[in-house]
Amino acid sequence: MANQVEKLNTIAPADIEKVNTLTDAQIEKINTLEFAGEADPGQQVFTSSGTFTVPDLVTAVNVVCVGSGGGGGGSASTGGGGGGELSYVNAISVTPGASISVTIGAGGAGNSGAGSAGATTSFASSCTANGGAGGSSGATAAGGTGGTGTGGNGGVGPGSGGGGGGAGGYSGNGGAGGALYGNGSAGAGGGGGGGAGRMNTSPENPGAGGGGVGLVVAGSNGSAGIGKAAGGGGSGGATGQQPAANSSPGGNGGLYGAGAGGAHGGYYVNGGTGANGGVRILWGTGRTYPSASGDV
Repeated sequence: MANQVEKLNTIAPADIEKVNTLTDAQIEKINTLEFAGEADPGQQVFTSSGTFTVPDLVTAVNVVCVGSGGGGGGSASTGGGGGGELSYVNAISVTPGASISVTIGAGGAGNSGAGSAGATTSFASSCTANGGAGGSSGATAAGGTGGTGTGGNGGVGPGSGGGGGGAGGYSGNGGAGGALYGNGSAGAGGGGGGGAGRMNTSPENPGAGGGGVGLVVAGSNGSAGIGKAAGGGGSGGATGQQPAANSSPGGNGGLYGAGAGGAHGGYYVNGGTGANGGVRILWGTGRTYPSASGDV
């Protein structure tokens, strides 16, 4: 529209007289040109699935997606769940007024057997972030990988007695959960830290939840879960849950996207619940991931 306004300024003097012959409808159309321009900067956050309606004048958006965390295993399958992946894509072309589907992955459930996997988060097909695998005693639970865009993978959740993996970061992976009697590791590139594994203390504790990742911009790394502690949140994400001692569910993962810790105790004790994913959409000059400079 700005180019059309500039063209009006190039009318030759000989053609100015023609302006006097314009109809009211044509004049009204010209009047609308001066209101056209660049959209004001804005944002919208989704923490549950819904529809994004593209605002007027917006023709490109920048999106970050975080997959959900895997659930922790319970009873004899006490592995920690993997953290969800973070993925961001800049300059996605959109049409004003269009409706775009946003899907938020639900965190994996903690079960008395193997934990459930976390679900995928997506902004249509333009940005996807996969969830982490559920925890079990027989294998390491992988963090989410392979989505569309740029970002880090979720941290792994170790087998028997494991802590939850941290959510992926903007330029690095989430921290791994601690193995049996072991500490978690810190996140990288703004990712969440891994939760501590089951510790040989009196009384023993279940695996702690991993740390989530924030939807704002790239920030500090989430801290490692040491001793009985949960993983710290990265880039403004939430710290995981430190569970109660002995015969109790594992710790839940922190928002957004962290894996849960495995349970400790007898049969029918569930693992913790993985954290849900999330999406943040930005538009406006200079508001790109991972730094989103110019953001408020």
